[in-house]
Amino acid sequence: MNKHRLLTVLISLCCTISFNSCIIQQVADKFIRDEYPGERPPHVIADASGKPANENWIKVNPYDLPPSGYLQGRIEYAEDGLPYGLPCEFSNILVSPYEPYYQLDYTNSKVGDKVWDPYTRKPFYVPRFMTIN
Repeated sequence: MNKHRLLTVLISLCCTISFNSCIIQQVADKFIRDEYPGERPPHVIADASGKPANENWIKVNPYDLPPSGYLQGRIEYAEDGLPYGLPCEFSNILVSPYEPYYQLDYTNSKVGDKVWDPYTRKPFYVPRFMTIN
């Protein structure tokens, strides 16, 4: 009798997980887009032993600033005190944790990599989130 009850619970659990994953994917598809419209935002600068891997900084003209990303969610911090970037509605795009919160392309970076915002010249980490495509 217990085996039958366990089997019933396992089957219902598998069905629930399968159903929920379908719903989650449909919701994510409405909020996360694959393509970034227009020109891609600048790539974040990779970190090399506590320093930027290159000096490809972007000069900011205060009268000609690129469009700012929306600050979505709370900024989280790593154990060493550096913030994590914030997820965006586009895949492979994140929002800088520093004002004015520009959208940055992190295509060649991995989750947890230390990177540099090319506008503010401040380091942060690529966030621990899944981009659902």
